[in-house]
Amino acid sequence: MFVCLLSQALSTKIGFKDGFQLEGTGFVQSEFTNLIDHFDPTDERTYTQRFWYNADAFDFKNGPIFLYICGEYVCGVNEERQFPVKVAQEFNGLFLYLEHRYYGESQPFSDDLETKDLVYLSAKHALADLAVFLTTLNDKIVEENGGQKRKIIVVGGSYPGALSAWFRAKYPHIAEASWASSAVVQAVEDMHMYDYQVYNTTMRSSSSCTQVIQDTTKFFDNLVDEGDRTTLDEIKSYFNAEHYSDADFAISFASSFAGKVQYGGSPDMCHFLETLINSSVFDQFKAIAKDDELYGHFLKAPRLNAASTGRAWHYQYCTEYGYFQTPHDDSPMRSKLLKRPYWDEGCQESFGKDILTQAKATNVHFGSDFVRGSNTFFTNGGEDPWQWVGVTEVYEELNQKSRLIQCEGCAHCVELYNEEEDDADTLKQVRIEIKEWLRDIIYG
Repeated sequence: MFVCLLSQALSTKIGFKDGFQLEGTGFVQSEFTNLIDHFDPTDERTYTQRFWYNADAFDFKNGPIFLYICGEYVCGVNEERQFPVKVAQEFNGLFLYLEHRYYGESQPFSDDLETKDLVYLSAKHALADLAVFLTTLNDKIVEENGGQKRKIIVVGGSYPGALSAWFRAKYPHIAEASWASSAVVQAVEDMHMYDYQVYNTTMRSSSSCTQVIQDTTKFFDNLVDEGDRTTLDEIKSYFNAEHYSDADFAISFASSFAGKVQYGGSPDMCHFLETLINSSVFDQFKAIAKDDELYGHFLKAPRLNAASTGRAWHYQYCTEYGYFQTPHDDSPMRSKLLKRPYWDEGCQESFGKDILTQAKATNVHFGSDFVRGSNTFFTNGGEDPWQWVGVTEVYEELNQKSRLIQCEGCAHCVELYNEEEDDADTLKQVRIEIKEWLRDIIYG
């Protein structure tokens, strides 16, 4: 497959813009021309992919290359997740961010994201983008500075964490190692364990917190069962969400809490919610709606439009992964309206009745949680709902590592964030282990 990629690259205008040099201070933005279809040798169409680089500490003669893979969002310099940048600079490395196809300004077609144009949006094409970009970059550095090909470390968190692990497994001749933070490598269509972890994490903070979420959710479900439109509309009005369907309101309501749990905000959220335990359910809804910092903004925000990054990610989980966050049978933290039919109907409404979620095929292709790429460091946060589709057991003979970081607030991609004095000792220790592991690979 890679021979095909290279042959296409040689016959088309693939690469950096004319005169591109790794120069300047701080992060510098630039562009790379990549193929739209990597797997059809007759298709020479291209698109422009954005990237950012920082060469301040780079040893041009021998330094490694750290590529931070961007995912389902508008890419850019992430000021809150600078730990990987610091690590790269400690090793005199070049650090780059590469924007994922179909996100931000890296659009193969128009930004309308029509369904017929989304056929090239897949992990396979994203990995091929990385392969062409990194090969071209490494060749350029060697050509201009001499020496051997530089060692490449691919870094990513969440979906890009999975891409990082998959890239090392699929393209071991290009990347030397993968740092896969909260890597969601298992495609799971019915992901009720996400809901379970919201329950589990909030219970650690406060059982009253969990009860408020469950009580308001159950009350809403009962109103739906009773067909009490007047009261349902009243509750939605607290959030300026009268135009939402019952199920769409339910997913937005649940996501407000789940999002806080996912990103380590459960302690603060639960401190607020436990103060509502003795309030009436109506007062609980009102208080939640009024707290813009924690909840209200989620429901009061405009709905996604066709050109938003949300549509692209919606397409990916409708086709490749699932990740449908359904209520857990024993400890539900979200409405029963959000069972599997809700998600299937949403995919068909957005992309047509022929849309098919192929999570099994994704797992067969990439290996699910049995990713066999060597030199891969997996991390997961102990409070992160996504840990249930990550890697916890590894192949030590392949120099794989896995760490579950247990501490209050240790959630999604936690070790990528900027270091703080009051970080938990367990988090500090994992960061030390990552650097020691990388040192052996880079200098070994």
